Amino acid sequence: AAADRMGAGTSRIGGLSDKQIQKYVKETGFAPSELEFLYRRFKSLCKRGDTLSRADVSDNEHLKANPYVNRLYSVMPKNEFGEVTFDTFVTTAAVFRPGKDINGKLQFIFNLFDYNMDDTLEAHELSDMIKTVRPDIADDENEELVKKTMADILAKGGDLYKDGEVHGKSFIAYAKLLPGIDKLLTLNLADELNLKVE
Repeated sequence: AAADRMGAGTSRIGGLSDKQIQKYVKETGFAPSELEFLYRRFKSLCKRGDTLSRADVSDNEHLKANPYVNRLYSVMPKNEFGEVTFDTFVTTAAVFRPGKDINGKLQFIFNLFDYNMDDTLEAHELSDMIKTVRPDIADDENEELVKKTMADILAKGGDLYKDGEVHGKSFIAYAKLLPGIDKLLTLNLADELNLKVE
């Protein structure tokens, strides 16, 4: 029993104590093995210390190839040094766990593109998003796609405030109608861990 108490605060997963693991299990719903996976992944990204810096993201060949990573990094809460902690990393990942509410997942996605955080997806924000994903698209084609997408969101998601603007609630209502959206927005670490075992 004394040995159990002595080891209670020691590191089980890399630099996480048993107490931290219990906290994260309770707060996020991740299993200890999933937390281990996330912690190792996080630490592999942090090249300059215990936190994830913008330089860590921009210097990583795999991350900088993904057009959404910089935006994701921008919206994640930072510590006093402007860097992402493991706490933020794991709570952000928990938004996309299996069984989590689709509304929360879609609100997070909406916030990624609502650059000025005014609860309105404006034409220039949608245009920037399209340019990020499809840099080869011509300006006139981009403009047409923006108009069509905004009209679809308002028609199918509703113009809740009758102002012709795409607000978060309209976006969520529209996106929930997209086939397979919940599966697309679900981070299933159990599958990832099983792939690594096989």
